[in-house]
This record gives sequence, structure tokens and C-alpha cells, in this order.
Amino acid sequence: MLFETPDDTYNAYIRFLKKKEYKKAYSCLEKMLHQFPDDTELLGEIVDLCVFCWKRPDLSRQWLIRLAKITSSWLDYLLLSQVEADSGNISTAREYLKNSRKLQKTQPWNISEKKPQKIFSEVEELIKHREWNIRFKGSAPDNVPNERPQVGKLNDKAIKPAKGQKGKGMPAGKIEKNRRQLSVSPPALLAQAPVLIPTYSIPVKIEPFNKEIFSSLIMGGRSTLQEIRMLIDYTHLAIQSGFDDLLCLNAITGIEKYWYQTETVKKALKYFHGRVLLCDEVGLGKTIEAGMLIKEYLMRGMVRNILILTPAPLVSQWKEEMRTKFGIAFLTTDDQEYLNDPSGFWKERNIISSINIAKGNKNAPLISDQFYDLVVVDEAHHLKNRETLGWKLVNQIKKRFIFLLTATPVQNNLIELFNLITLLKPGQFKTEKVFKQEYVMKGNLKAPANKERLRDLLRDVMIRNTRSAIDLKLPKRFATTLRLESTEVERMIYKMVTEHLRKGDQKRQMVNLLLREAGSSPFALKKNLLNMADRDGVKEIIDAIDSLSDISKGKALIDILIKNTAEKKVVFTQFVKSMDYVSDLLSRHDIPYLLFKGDMSLKEKDKAIAGFKDDIPVLISTESGGEGRNMQFCNTIINFDLPWNPMRIEQRIGRLHRIGQIRDVFIFNLSVKETIEDYIIDILDNKINMFEMVIGEIEPILGIIGEDKDFDDIIFELWLNSGDDNEIRDGFEKLGNDLADAKREYLKTKEMDTEIFGEEYEI
Repeated sequence: MLFETPDDTYNAYIRFLKKKEYKKAYSCLEKMLHQFPDDTELLGEIVDLCVFCWKRPDLSRQWLIRLAKITSSWLDYLLLSQVEADSGNISTAREYLKNSRKLQKTQPWNISEKKPQKIFSEVEELIKHREWNIRFKGSAPDNVPNERPQVGKLNDKAIKPAKGQKGKGMPAGKIEKNRRQLSVSPPALLAQAPVLIPTYSIPVKIEPFNKEIFSSLIMGGRSTLQEIRMLIDYTHLAIQSGFDDLLCLNAITGIEKYWYQTETVKKALKYFHGRVLLCDEVGLGKTIEAGMLIKEYLMRGMVRNILILTPAPLVSQWKEEMRTKFGIAFLTTDDQEYLNDPSGFWKERNIISSINIAKGNKNAPLISDQFYDLVVVDEAHHLKNRETLGWKLVNQIKKRFIFLLTATPVQNNLIELFNLITLLKPGQFKTEKVFKQEYVMKGNLKAPANKERLRDLLRDVMIRNTRSAIDLKLPKRFATTLRLESTEVERMIYKMVTEHLRKGDQKRQMVNLLLREAGSSPFALKKNLLNMADRDGVKEIIDAIDSLSDISKGKALIDILIKNTAEKKVVFTQFVKSMDYVSDLLSRHDIPYLLFKGDMSLKEKDKAIAGFKDDIPVLISTESGGEGRNMQFCNTIINFDLPWNPMRIEQRIGRLHRIGQIRDVFIFNLSVKETIEDYIIDILDNKINMFEMVIGEIEPILGIIGEDKDFDDIIFELWLNSGDDNEIRDGFEKLGNDLADAKREYLKTKEMDTEIFGEEYEI
């Protein structure tokens, strides 16, 4: 909404208010408050709007806090106390009530015959009742009334915030003329707001409390049943009331905790009661947010067993993230424990499963028999259809909390959104028939109707942070792929290796490994070839490798490094033997370097990173060594070899191209013509322009072409099914076209989601 003058904006606010278009009215006032942040009349208007008209006291909090700081009015602090109580922030509510009492002693009272102490007592009763509601699912002790206590009117006139000076440039006369005259006081109206009561009970945890108190009450033999109950209640209350201070923040490692992720976790804990649709745009860290929520619930003793369901390619990634960043051990359907005991496996405490395995005929009944405190579903858009086995399984699982993660909640039509929300909060949209009648344009399932009401309901279950809303701006990145001609010996080695592997007398796992090693460097092959030296032709390959001193990639690498010796560069490689060659190569050319690999101790890794940052221009790193280490002080990456999975390439780039990077990032890819890696980088670069996409966007695109397969496996199957080089080229051409189609589908879905959701659900 764009209006030329403050007068125009305020008049628009009045129009929207009369039409009961409260969200638009709120936007008008919010805009004016950006211009006149200290205008108490405007602050009073926006508080009234949120609390009394829109029935969104939670939105009034920031404005009430600002108003109270300006006016120091005890009435403003009294209203703040009630808002915090309704939000479940009991300790904060009491603090504001305390401030209100203190201020009232120094301020006149000439509004009503009712004594201030009576008003304070009513608010105290409200806070007390809200406390019990939180703890006991709406049940209250005998001495607390079941109905929410009504905080009485102060008199027949509205309590207005103290008036102050209007902001410079405010439209003269507009405020006083148009200000609403409420007939009921703020406390009375606020008391009529509905109380949100958690749906699920939460187990009590005793550990945080002083042993002396515990022993005096429990072990000393003097405690009554009432005292024991008081201790349990106190314990439970303390756990519930502390969501403003997250316990997990000091217990997780290797994570940059961005403000919007922390606020997302707080909001999910405080207002969504463990049932939330996390829909951040790609690359903003939904997995991190989910991990923080999991850790917080575990540390508070609010969950005991967890089931994470994810597409098959992401199972191992989730396990590694949970282990390294959050210190939580999970068993997965990739592990031997599942193969050894498929039925008993589902009784384990923390499980990560491929949703494809979980929904199978054998496993689905076993999972449905269990109770899980928390279920997490990644890439939840795969549950868009209620007729699928995946949707039915998640719907049947007995669970207390559930997180659904997806960057694209709507891919084809709005019924998919209805299906997802039904898993989270059955009845939020009533039935599909009612949903279509009220929220979908007739004849167009992609077009929402009654947008404001739809968005209000979605705010109860959904958080969606966008890059524009959090102002995430990263520098550009530029990729250059050097497609190199191999030497005669290199070409012969690669040909002999592939011909040998096509004979089919090796296990699939070994064939896969040798193909990857051959793509990295001939030197990476030697160790495994020595174990097969008795086979025909293998000794000839080893002799050819021994005859090499340098390779085409090595020469290209040196050319890049010597062009700007002062600029820091990270050289990534997959295999230790390739790393050994690179380090020897740099030594021969008198280029200082440091090594960074997975088998180094934490102290050695820290020393290497510090040395790279301060003194040494080149860091040679394996992928396992580089995980979890961010190096924004460097802006050049050289991929000496290329993983078959594009997500691995993205992870390498993400070490440098992330928040905190202030310079453009340059990526050099080294590939040798007519190798598998060369075909892969060709389709990634030329078919989908991978290096121009946002970090994280490759994942949903790969999910479209192979929901239950790793991209690595797709590549390997392509090689196995190709009899010669021509068939390999044809296979990669088809795969490239499939990727291009998947990218178009993804962009279409992304555009639809932006159109439907906009920027309405951010923190």
C-alpha cells in the first residue's frame, strides 16, 4: 500500500477499520509509526486495534512496550501484564504487574470509584488462572475458578494511553477527530479474549531443582501430599516459563545461530505448542531450526523418543547433522540394526527413516503401534496427497508433537495445503469441501479466495521466513569450469580402468569407488588396485600410474594459484591420495599450504584454520575436513575433483558463500574431458546453471527427478547401463533434459508459493 502523505495513510486506516479489514488497517498504522515512532496517539491506536478489534493482543506487545517506555503509565504496564499472561509468559506478566503497582503509587487515580488494589487483584487472579491453564490442559485446582476471571471495567470511559506530543509532520487534527471512542476499558475487553490451551500434556522433569529442597520435601519424611504436589507444579512451571531463554543455544556446536532461526524456535515453542509447518525459503536453514527445536525439547525433558521421516537420499545427512551439530545419536534405516531386527527397530528411542521404507506394508503397522513424542517430516510436500501411503502413515502415527518441513508447501493446488495442515492440526480448515468453498476460487484450485481469513488461519500453524524479509543479501558468485585435455598416459589409464570394471567381476561397491577415484586422479586409484594386482591387466595400470609425475589437473591448478599468490584459496579434493599429490605439487612449486582433513584432531583443525586465516595462502581440504567450518575470509574455491552429488558441491561452496562473506566468490572446477565428472559438470552448468542458483535450490530439483534415489546412484546406474562412450553421452543428455524439466517445475512451484503466501508468516 503506497500513500503520498501521512494524511492519506491515516484516512486509509480509517476506511479499512470501518470495513473491518484489520490487517490492512494495521499495515497503515505500522507505516506511520515508522515515520513517527514516538507518537503516543498512533501507538494508542495500534494497541487498540490489535487488542480490541482484531483480537490479536500478541501483535500489540511491541507497541505497548514502546508506549509504556514513553509514557511510564501504570495503566500501560497493567495492560502489558495481561497481554503477556495471555501469551503464557507468566514471569514477564508478573514483572509488568510489579512495575504497574510501583508506578501507580506516584500517579493520580481519578477514573473510577474502584480501588487500584482491586484491579491489581483481578489481574493477579488472571495470571494465576493462566498459569494453571498452561500446566493442566485447562483444568484448575479447587481454589481457582474454571472460568477465566474477568478483569472488571475501570469505568464507562476507555482508558487511553497518556497523550504526548505528536510526531513532527503529523496531520493536524486527524488523530483527535477520528480516534475511536471505546465503551469498555482495555482490561475488560482483554479479559474476553480466548485462552489458548495446549492440546498435549508434557512430562515433568525434576532435575533442575536444588537437591536440598528436594531432600527436605521428599526424603526428610516431613512432606505432605500437598507439598509434594507443589514441588511438582513448581518444577513444571519453571520448565514451561523459560522459552524466552533457549537452553539449546549453549549446547550445540558448529552452527552459526542466526537471529531469525532463534526467533523461529521461540515462536514454535511458545505459540505453536509443538505442531508447526516450517516453510522457510530454500537455503535459510529449516533443518537447523528443526534440530534446535529437537534439542530444546530433549533438554527440557518434554520428549523422550523421536521419529524423523525423510526422503532416502537425506537419511545419512540428517544423521550426521544431528550427531555433529546437536550431539543427538539416531539409528537409521541405513544402519545394520535395521537389517538385523526390522520389527524391533521401530521401538528404538531416536530413529531416522526413509519415508519410502516406513510406509511399506511391513513397517507401517509396526510404526502405527508405537507412540512417538515427536515426529519430524522433511520435504513434507511429498505428503500433499491424502490418498498416498505416506500421508496415511503420518496421519496414523500416534504422536504428541509434529514438525513438517518444506520450502514449497503448495506445488499444484491449494488442496495440497489443506492436506498438510490437516496432518498438523485436524479441523483447522474443517473439511475439504468447506475449505474449497471458503478459500479456493471456483474453477481454479490454484487461486485463493478470502485471502485475509486464510492467512489468519495459516498463521496459527505456519512460519515462513523469506530472504527479502530477513534482508539476506549475499555477494555474487562466479564459476569457471576448466575442461582439460588429458595426457596420453592419463587417457590410457582411465580407459583401462573402465574396461576392467565393465568385465563385471567386481562388487558394485568397489566398482563405484574405483570410478570415483579415477575421476579424482590416477594416484587415488593405486591403493585399491594394489589389492587386485593378481587380476589380468591391473599390473599394467599400476605401472602406468607409477610413470606419471604430473597430470593435466595439476598443471591447471598451479596456473590458477600463481596468478594471484596473495589471495587465499581453498582446494577441495575427495581422496587422501589426491590430496597427497596436490600437497607434493605445491611443495615443488614453493607455494605455502596447510592441510585440513577428517582424521585430524580438533586442536589440529583449529590451528590449521587459524594459520590459513592469518598467514598461509592455500588450504587443501577434504570434504569431511571442511564440514562445519566456515571460511568467509576467503573467496576462492578450487574443486580439484568433483563429487557425483551436486549437494556435496554446494556444501563446499557454502563454506565460503554464506552470511558474513563481503566479497564476490569465485569457483574453479577442474574436469578432464570424457570422464564421468566432466559429463556431470556439463549438465549441471549448462542445463540448469547450478552455480547461479541460490544455495539449497539444487536439493528440491534433485528430489523431483529421483525422490527415493541419491543422485550418485542415478549416475552409477547410468554408467552400468551404458555399453560404450556413445551410450554414456546419450544417457547424460537425457539426464540433463530431465534436470532442466525439474528446474522449470521447481521454479513454477516457487512462483506459486510466493503468490499464495507472499511475506506474511515471517518472524
